[in-house]
Order: sequence, then structure tokens, then C-alpha cells
Amino acid sequence: MPVSLPSSAQDRLLVFAPHPDDETIATGALIQAALRAGARVEVLFATDGDNNPWPQRWLERRWRIDADARVRWGARRRAEARAALERLAVAGHAADAHFLGWPDQGLTAMLMDHPQAIDALRDRITAFAPSHVAMPALGDAHPDHSALHVMAELALLQAGFRCVRLAYCVHGASAPDMLEIATDEPARACKRAAMEAYASQLALSRNRLVALAERAEAFEASPAGSTAIEGNPATITIACEPPRLRFARRELLLVLATRAGVLRFRHAVPTTSVPARMLLRDRDGHAIEADWDGHALTLELPRFARPLLSAWAKCDRGHPRLVVYDRERWARAPGRTRASVPALPAVLGHP
Repeated sequence: MPVSLPSSAQDRLLVFAPHPDDETIATGALIQAALRAGARVEVLFATDGDNNPWPQRWLERRWRIDADARVRWGARRRAEARAALERLAVAGHAADAHFLGWPDQGLTAMLMDHPQAIDALRDRITAFAPSHVAMPALGDAHPDHSALHVMAELALLQAGFRCVRLAYCVHGASAPDMLEIATDEPARACKRAAMEAYASQLALSRNRLVALAERAEAFEASPAGSTAIEGNPATITIACEPPRLRFARRELLLVLATRAGVLRFRHAVPTTSVPARMLLRDRDGHAIEADWDGHALTLELPRFARPLLSAWAKCDRGHPRLVVYDRERWARAPGRTRASVPALPAVLGHP
């Protein structure tokens, strides 16, 4: 089915941005095109980007970043986001901004531990009634980006909205066959001006961020309709190698969307390749049996988890971490893996 971009006053574009500046880097041209067509645009900022200590230390000439300092930095980044959206305005019409204020570098925890976060996204979707949704790609290497993708998909499932999905990748390789936005020089100049609003981010990372913003905007497009898994799978197999270092610890994160609700499971990834049988439990006491063969977990889905609408899994190395970006990322079942993206293949089994 062909996928169209926002092209009329009847269209409504909702942009999910993990941090202030992601909306300009990934969707600045898309926002301008939608506004030019007369569409209404709203940008939903998940975090204020307040856990960003090195630029803050540099600009504020301080070493210690306490809670008050983070609040101050978050307020600065909100102001920059509003200024950037004003610079992306077309004929006096700018995108609306909505800030959720969730923890920067904490969206994986929001996904796994705070069910009300999905409710908040669902409520915004219901209130705005988008025809198009732009969201981070599942394969983005930044954990906040990939987690927000899963959260957005869960919220869309709950809201029952049939809208075009446009997934963008800021950190990592883009998927093949992407839908690219054509831009002219005035639109590119407008986007460059919007990036200049982010003085806090350009202070230490100007070359990197400007290069990201100057890339052609491309999206993995999915037509309006359900993202539900076809059939009624009885098993899910998730590839997940043991940690290379004996002392290293990784955790399997599993999110199952069912007609009865969302189930979230955490379980330590075995540190050896010795086959084992294990039991995964969620906070409500639901249990799923799984077989570990040394390289993958095969989960047997009980009746309470069926029919399965969608499923996502990730081997997470947790916190604290020296490097923000993920090596292994969220994967959706049925999964599509790419050689350039070290993701978790997810395979469905049927009885």
C-alpha cells in the first residue's frame, strides 16, 4: 500500500521526540512540509534533555551538577525547543509543543516500570487524532529513542488509531527503501536556523549535530492500519548470546502486547551456554516458561498472553554505563534484522 506524507489541511502530524533537538534533526523538513500544506503539527517531547552534564559544565563553568542544576538545564532546553519550532514556522504557523518531562536517559525504565507512561501517550494521541505519526526507529542506537518507539507503538495499539507511521533513525544506519523528504534551499536554511536555537548542544558538538541535521530526512514508512502479529503464535524465540565476560551481567527485557493488556518481564540472561529451563515472572505474578539452549530463549506463551498483538525484546546491559549507545537493541516479533544493526532476531512459532 502506498504511503503518503501530510499534504492537506485535513492531515495532522504528531512527532515523538525523545529530546529537544531530535525534532529538528530528524523531522525539521517534514514539519515545514506539513505546515506548508496547512496541516496541524504537534511535537511531543518525552524528556527535557536535562541529563546532559558535559555541555552544562562547559557553559555554566561548574563541575557539580545537582538536582537544581538539572532542572535549570531542562528549562533552558525547553526554551530552545520552543525557539526552534518558531524558526520552523511557515507563514506564521508553528508546530505546537507538549513536554512530558520524563527522565533523560530513563525511557527504558519508563517503558518497563511505569505503565502510566503509555496511558499518557495514548491520551495525547487520542486528543490530537493524528493522521501521521513520526517516531524514533526501533533500530536507533540511543536507548531513549528505541524505548520511545516501543512506547509509541503500545500507545497507538491502545488508542486504536489507524495512522501512517514514519520512523526516523538519528543514531545508526537507516533501513533500506526509506521514504525521503525532498527539500529546497529555503527549507534547508530554515532548518539550519532552527538548529542554531540549540546553543546548549552546539557548544561542544556543533560539527556532529550540524552534520546530522544536514542529512536528507528519510523515514521507514508503514501504512495506516494494525501492527498486530498475524496468526496466534504459541512460542517466541529470542536470540541472546551469553555475556563475553564472566562478570558481565545482562538482562532480558520482554514486552508483550495482548488484548488483555501489556505484560512486561525482566530476567537475567544466563552467563553460560549450558541449557536450562527458567521461569519469567512479571510484577503481577504472571509467569512464562522459557527454555535456554545457550544461544536463545524459547518462550511458551500461556493463554493469558494470547492472542498476541505485538512483542518486543532486548538484551539490556543496564546502568551505570560508560557509553550511552546500545550494541544490542530492541527487536520486534516477527523481527526484521539488518546486518548493519546488531539487533535481537525474534522468531515466532506456531502449534
